[in-house]
Amino acid sequence: MEIQQILGYLLNTSSKLIKRTMDNNLNEYNITTSQWAVLKLLDTKIQLTQTQIAKELLGDKATAGDIILRLYEKNYVEKSIDKNDKRMYVVSLTPKAKNLINDMEKKAIEVTNKALEGLDYNDIQILNKSLNQIINNLSKEGQI
Repeated sequence: MEIQQILGYLLNTSSKLIKRTMDNNLNEYNITTSQWAVLKLLDTKIQLTQTQIAKELLGDKATAGDIILRLYEKNYVEKSIDKNDKRMYVVSLTPKAKNLINDMEKKAIEVTNKALEGLDYNDIQILNKSLNQIINNLSKEGQI
């Protein structure tokens, strides 16, 4: 079997290319794809703890903490003491981030549309379903 037929190679290569393109498109906002994921998550969830962010993005708490710190330094997120647990912070978007979310999302949509060129609606639905099934299968096994 050729390497170009191996699922892991195809997923990894397409992921790297999407990430690289997205990073280039978000460069004007001085954020990375990983930082964008946190901003978009907070846009939909309003406020979360570092642990919740890590869990939602299937990442680890330390990496989430680094991303939050970078976003805090760039004035994209703010941290406040959790009302339920004074030892923890909740993270939310700053007005600066809220003003830019729609513009950043347009960039994300452009990258998605470019990546999906040549695929029809049914292909995209099957792709999304298949990728979600892969994520679910491997999440159950403790792979993420």
